[in-house]
Amino acid sequence: MIRLCEPRRTRPENIVPMINVAFLLLIFFLMTAVIAPSDPVRIAPPTGLGDESDAGELILYIDADGTLWKDGTPGALPEGIGGQSVTIRADQNLSGAVLADVFGQLKRAGIEGVNLVVARP
Repeated sequence: MIRLCEPRRTRPENIVPMINVAFLLLIFFLMTAVIAPSDPVRIAPPTGLGDESDAGELILYIDADGTLWKDGTPGALPEGIGGQSVTIRADQNLSGAVLADVFGQLKRAGIEGVNLVVARP
């Protein structure tokens, strides 16, 4: 009796290790990602052609009523901020007089630079 040899069947590729690596990478990137805290008060910035980055060391929020916010708490301008750069995120409905008053307070406090965040049109 003649026996014909069948060609060897190759095993299908096992993709389970590749899926494991993909999930490990996903978990790694999720665990090492820095998630920015949300804004303490809802601000609708005015439109302009400025830079959108928060370049200041200290971020102050001013709502439409003129209330100053820092670190999620409303109040006056924090003390001991001289020599820093400040980023202001002001509401678009804030009056210019209130914003000018805040700029005057920042100047008297010894602030080196002020960045006003605006939305692009």
